[in-house]
Amino acid sequence: MPLEGRTGSSAESETQLAGRQLEVLRTTYPAWEIQVRTDEPGATRWTAVLRRPITAQMAAAGLRRRICGPDAITLAGALAHQVSLLHNRRSGRWPD
Repeated sequence: MPLEGRTGSSAESETQLAGRQLEVLRTTYPAWEIQVRTDEPGATRWTAVLRRPITAQMAAAGLRRRICGPDAITLAGALAHQVSLLHNRRSGRWPD
């Protein structure tokens, strides 16, 4: 069947893609509570909240308890950066 004969397939595909991206982010970053919300048509917001508290030292080094992005790819990049900050702290590379 030609694509123009299908109705809603683009919106359904986008919804399925967002669902898969959300699942991958949640699996990859289990220390974060990850959500995606659409407030109005075209205004999607991806958010991640760290499930544990952060110290003042961690916050001063750039770790954030909540991060947001307009799409899954942007949020994934921000999460990767945040995780690197957490790992740097665990390996003792932050001054006390």
